[in-house]
Amino acid sequence: MKIKEGFILRKVPGMNLVMPTGKNVKAFNGSLVLNDTGAFIFEKLQKGATPGETAEALTQEYDVALDTASADVQKTVASLIEAGVAEA
Repeated sequence: MKIKEGFILRKVPGMNLVMPTGKNVKAFNGSLVLNDTGAFIFEKLQKGATPGETAEALTQEYDVALDTASADVQKTVASLIEAGVAEA
């Protein structure tokens, strides 16, 4: 699983936006709004972390159980794939 080339995360006051760049601007036509946990997951995946490594990092950052973190990562990954921002 990885974030596709041509998508970036921009943090503006009160929002985390995934924005298309380059040729993706026409094809994607919009942006995604992520909560802070979603932005954390996006950043880890963009840096090449696996979903398992990302879930482990969530447990350390947010003091959450690994099974809860894993479920959050799976849901976020599925949403990113569905939106066309990530690929399996």
